[in-house]
Amino acid sequence: MTLAPPVLVHPGPVADERVVAVATRLVAHELPLPAGVPLLTALDDVLHATGARSACGELVGGRLAEFSYFIPDVGAPGGPVANFSPPHTGRAPARLVRGGLTVGHRDGSLFAHSHALFVDATGERRAGHLIPDSVVLGDNVLARLWTASDVALESVPDPETGMTLFVPRATAEPDAGPDAGPDASRGGVDAVMCRVRPNVDLVGVIESVADAQGWDAAHVRGQIGSLVGAHLRRPDGSVDVVDGPATEVMYVDGTVRRAGGRMTADLTAGLVDRHARLHEGALVAGLNPVAMTFELTLTRASTDA
Repeated sequence: MTLAPPVLVHPGPVADERVVAVATRLVAHELPLPAGVPLLTALDDVLHATGARSACGELVGGRLAEFSYFIPDVGAPGGPVANFSPPHTGRAPARLVRGGLTVGHRDGSLFAHSHALFVDATGERRAGHLIPDSVVLGDNVLARLWTASDVALESVPDPETGMTLFVPRATAEPDAGPDAGPDASRGGVDAVMCRVRPNVDLVGVIESVADAQGWDAAHVRGQIGSLVGAHLRRPDGSVDVVDGPATEVMYVDGTVRRAGGRMTADLTAGLVDRHARLHEGALVAGLNPVAMTFELTLTRASTDA
């Protein structure tokens, strides 16, 4: 039996442009973040030090000294069809396993979006949407970032979903003065930063965006967003059908390559559902549409990578 992809009907008008894509060049950084410092302060310092306007990537390892988080939930009548649970106070210190990260601005101030997998102080493996201004870093947290000097990520109201969401926007590149930071140079790698709108299949859009760039291979760098439930293939070949209406993606791993003239993405993901259950497996192509948004960034890869 052929399965049909789920569809999430949103309260606002459906935008014609389903993928907002901005081509750019990104610079890689691997930076330890200071303990005892709020996450937003540490990330603001990173942008200033590198001369970047925005960034995406991961937080890896170390500890969270203080934090709160949401898990996805059903939206209230008349509002967004999927939203956040009441805030959960994290049992700290927690061991951070990994968390996807997007860094941009909201209302003129630095803002960040992170879905993280962690082990709390009780030893329970949990995940959720970190509330950015609640997070105080512990020791040994590493930021693996891809930074942009000529793309702004701005969190703005979205009429279709009724939420406030990151959208990339091309900007003028800063002058490469002595204090401009490494991102003010012409270095880095070819990349494309995207906002993917609802009901667009995640595997399909990764393939089509990479193909449109004319690349032979790509890496997924920006990986924060939500899916309409999810369909994940387990190692035994069975499919884990995850309850919706929205699940949050913590990470996406795998390969995006051109084979036989066709771009093909073979990807695994980690998700947290509205019941706080964790799910990991291979994304089934055609059955994992975006729920609210997906902050997708791809970088060009060599065919040997």
